[in-house]
Amino acid sequence: MARKRNNGILLATIAAGTYAYFSKKENRDKAQVIFQNAKTKLDSFLQSQKYNRDSETKVGHSDPYDLQDNKMVSEGSQTSVHYYNQQVEDDEAKSHETDGLYTKKEQGEIGQAQ
Repeated sequence: MARKRNNGILLATIAAGTYAYFSKKENRDKAQVIFQNAKTKLDSFLQSQKYNRDSETKVGHSDPYDLQDNKMVSEGSQTSVHYYNQQVEDDEAKSHETDGLYTKKEQGEIGQAQ
């Protein structure tokens, strides 16, 4: 209970101090300049990070802030899945025909030979 009261007193003190500070036009102007400078620096930093991310090759996991790439990954790449499946089917079909120097026998042929 005392902790809630202390938080209320702390909040009221901060609010009163903020009001007293911003009551002067000079302090409000300083705060606006500081805010604009911080905003400009933040925008510049974010643009440089975006540029760095765009110039890197994408290997492994996608960047959580690259929304377009994340959307593509969540939809899945059906072309690559189809290509992989086709390659596996082709490899299986070829492996039934020959195995190195020898011709593989099908399961039906093995049963008939015995």
